Amino acid sequence: MQKSLPQPSIIINSFQSRSLFRRLWRAGNASVLYSRPAVKYVHKRIREGFEEYRNETNEKILKELYERVENTIKFMEIASRRGGFEHRVIYTLCQMTYIEDKYRRRPPYANKRLKPEVYLFYRNAYDEYYRTLKLMNDSLRTCLR
Repeated sequence: MQKSLPQPSIIINSFQSRSLFRRLWRAGNASVLYSRPAVKYVHKRIREGFEEYRNETNEKILKELYERVENTIKFMEIASRRGGFEHRVIYTLCQMTYIEDKYRRRPPYANKRLKPEVYLFYRNAYDEYYRTLKLMNDSLRTCLR
């Protein structure tokens, strides 16, 4: 009987993380067809994602993140080649980032006195969006933001 060789563990060092970051950066640029405002929002989301897991040391989590980033890069490369579902998803994510930033700076209810239930509606407006995005990421094994 042959013994199976152990799988090499994926330990992501700083070089590999920079390489992933750059590949994701380039794929993000191409996925929005180098459109100036959209590129800005893609870059912002990529930076946020890498900052969130900057100090992660758990190998299991890093391995899963590595796989998800690879899948996200493939998703973005497909989005850049054809203008189908993938391109619309990336474009919609950029639009939502723009709207969210705009509302964060000046909410639509800034000068109004609202009833508490209406205020809650505005405050929880993005919950469904983030829930849908999480479910899509789980099913596609990506890390879109």
